[in-house]
Amino acid sequence: MKGVSRCVGVVLVGVAALTSAQVPALVDTSGWKVLREEALGFQLKHPPTWRVGRSTGTLESVLLREPDEAGPARVSMQILVQRGINPQGLTIEQWYLDQLRRLKVAAPPPTTTTVIGGRPTIVRLLSRQDGPRYDYYTAVNASDVLQVSITQSTPEARLDRTHEAVLSSITLVK
Repeated sequence: MKGVSRCVGVVLVGVAALTSAQVPALVDTSGWKVLREEALGFQLKHPPTWRVGRSTGTLESVLLREPDEAGPARVSMQILVQRGINPQGLTIEQWYLDQLRRLKVAAPPPTTTTVIGGRPTIVRLLSRQDGPRYDYYTAVNASDVLQVSITQSTPEARLDRTHEAVLSSITLVK
């Protein structure tokens, strides 16, 4: 039994080391501003230097971006709610596949899954000449879908840690 315990201990230590190596360094968000959008049903935290813009009309959205002083390699983030786009109340995975079918997309871009606001989320990566674009889709309720689009102006394929921290701060509000 000692051999089994020792072996399990080694495996657990190895798993802990592997897990900690994959976890990105945390971004300190303690001084960040809170943005609460009751009309769109979400709240998030963002760096205090970021600019916040809003669009109204048929497609309401919030646009967050780094200040102009950040230089040409800025990143922008747009958050919008597509109201009534999921009238059948499909899961987000089913809804996304249904959208691809409706649009007759022959070769869909790669997707992964994550969680935003405690809900399953589809992540779509679009490779573009001017930098990657990430689209996140999650259900706000049975018929509305929250979309977060992040556009990077640099060719690196990994989302920067600041934007990962903003995404992880999103909560859905009623």
